[in-house]
Order: sequence, then C-alpha cells, then structure tokens
Amino acid sequence: SSGINAEWPLRPGGYGATYPVTDEGRGFCIFFALIGIPLFMACLAVYAQHTANFIRWICKKLRKLFGGKDEENEKVQQIVTLLFCIVVILTFSAYLTYKEDWSYFDSIYFTFISFTTIGFGDLYPQSSDTLFYFLFVFFIILGLISLGTVIEAQTTNFSSFLNFISSTCECMCGKCVTVEKDPNSDVDEPNNHVETVA
Repeated sequence: SSGINAEWPLRPGGYGATYPVTDEGRGFCIFFALIGIPLFMACLAVYAQHTANFIRWICKKLRKLFGGKDEENEKVQQIVTLLFCIVVILTFSAYLTYKEDWSYFDSIYFTFISFTTIGFGDLYPQSSDTLFYFLFVFFIILGLISLGTVIEAQTTNFSSFLNFISSTCECMCGKCVTVEKDPNSDVDEPNNHVETVA
C-alpha cells in the first residue's frame, strides 16, 4: 500500500485512514506536502490541458469531416469532455462495486468525493492486492485530469456566468449606467443613474 500512502499527501483532501503518528513523520509530511502538492497540481494542470487540446483536435477533425460551425464545435467539445468525465466516474464506480462489494451509489459517492479531493473518510477501500492499488491510483489521477479538462472546457461559460452575476449585482445596487441621448448631439453620453428606494 506504499504507493497509495505516498500519494495521499500530494492531494488536497485525505480519507483519514493513513496518517503519521510521530513528530518526525508529521514534520516530513508537512515538508513533503509543501513541495509535492504544487508539483502534483501543476502536472495535473498540464495533463488536463493536453487532454483538452486532444479532444479539441478530435472535434476539429470531426467538424471538417461532417461540417459545422465553430460555435457548434465548442459545444461539442464541452459535451465530449463532460462525457469523458462521466465515463471515468461510472467505470471506476463499477470497479469499486465489484471489488469492495459496495452498492453502486456508494461507489459513485466515494468516486466523486475522491475526484473532488474532499475525502471524508466515511468510506475507504479495504482491498490489498497490488493490481487494485495500481488501478486505484490510476483512476484517481485520471479522474482529477478529467475534472480539470471539464473545467478548462467550461472556462468561457464560467466567465460569462460570473460577468452576468456581476452586472446583475451592480443593477440591483443601483449602479447601472444608462445612456441618455442629447437631441442636439449625435454622441450618446453615459449617465450614472442611481435610484433611491423608499
């Protein structure tokens, strides 16, 4: 289990099943995490970017083959990345259901908690064979990459949503900028109009 034990400090979340008990071990864990977490997250970001670029390349090839607009290609890319993440979650959950004798819902719950680096610790796999450890770490890393790919593909939507929220809050606070046109001028002049609520 050394492979999984070494991987835990590199992730922002933990399950609480593996932890240091000595002062030396805790000190080394702090040192190891300070160096390992930034490197681990940087590697995940690079792999997520490469995965997103690969999916984008496939979508462009399909668009050239079947035709379509750039806007449609972006939507297809977002759908493909989301499906990729869902397939990884469902596949890993099915494997955990088979290996750990959990319900499928418990497996999906554990997979989601693991991929989002929350790690409550209420569920923890008990299998101890080498193949399981290898597949476990592989799916955890693949899940983090798939989530990063989804986030990367949805960056434009997130930015638009945040801009919408920001503009809505400004309007609710009475800070909207209205444009009043001077009948004697061809130039529109902005006017900060603040409404007072009785």
